[in-house]
Amino acid sequence: MKLQGVHVLVVEDDDDSREVLRVVLELCGATVATVNNATQALAALAAGEFHAVVSDLAMPEQSGFWLIRKIREKYREPHLPALAVTGHAFPGSEVTGAGFDDLIRKPPDPELLCAAVARMIRECGGR
Repeated sequence: MKLQGVHVLVVEDDDDSREVLRVVLELCGATVATVNNATQALAALAAGEFHAVVSDLAMPEQSGFWLIRKIREKYREPHLPALAVTGHAFPGSEVTGAGFDDLIRKPPDPELLCAAVARMIRECGGR
């Protein structure tokens, strides 16, 4: 999947997982900014333009569920595509019901990760 011209914000508290997500998305052509918590993510979103967010769900302090609630409150229009990435057994319906557009399990398959981001942007548009 080609993601040239796509700006993605990756939110992941684990250094190794954050690096894997960054490298995979960059290999697909995306420009990637990374942060390690939800508070930093909101600051990054306020300061820059992103086409999509890729976020872990289980993070200390504020979870990915907290983050998506804040994103959906603040960035109602246009819709900001958001992909949840988790190693936990959250039901997909719980994740999408909370406001995420899609869910991928850890460790993410590189092709599936890039395809999911491309599909979300195509279907949802980007900010």
